[in-house]
Amino acid sequence: MVRIIQRTQRRRLRRDRKGIAAVEFALIAPALIVLFMGVIELTFRFHASQEATRYVHQAADLIAREHGMTTNDLDAIYDASVHMMKPLDTTSNLDMDVLAVALEDDGDGGIDKRVLWRRTAGAGVPFDLNDVDGLGQVDESVVRVGIRYKYTSPISSMFGGPDVNFVRESFSRPRALRYIKMDGQEDHNGATATFGN
Repeated sequence: MVRIIQRTQRRRLRRDRKGIAAVEFALIAPALIVLFMGVIELTFRFHASQEATRYVHQAADLIAREHGMTTNDLDAIYDASVHMMKPLDTTSNLDMDVLAVALEDDGDGGIDKRVLWRRTAGAGVPFDLNDVDGLGQVDESVVRVGIRYKYTSPISSMFGGPDVNFVRESFSRPRALRYIKMDGQEDHNGATATFGN
């Protein structure tokens, strides 16, 4: 009799499926949570990358439209990053590097490249003069704007993840004149000055 009762209980236990869904959820939930957080992280990083790219192109375009710039004008463009890259925080996370490169005849039918002036806010952003190859003709100039944006992810930082540096650059040819004057002069012999608060 006892054996019959035990067999009946075992059969009922084998057929009982009430807790299966809870066990399956407990096994799958951690993977789903990690996957969800990864998607959110990638979305945030993609958005930060897009904002940095958009800002550098807009800054280069604004500068290329001018006849002349001052260091104060660059300050205004730099300070506008707070609004142009919203909702990202750029107050202490953005380095900006602006320079003008003259394209001159080298005497052999080629083009020599020479930095006319350079202005930096924060640390300089690496630049190679050969990057302007093919961007203009002799007796023209090219304006290059480079930025480095240090992005701190809210999700990665919870787990001690590193910050990400987005380095972007944009080139524009001056629209109105061959050379854009900086602080009243076309040529500062490649001298670098700083701006930004």
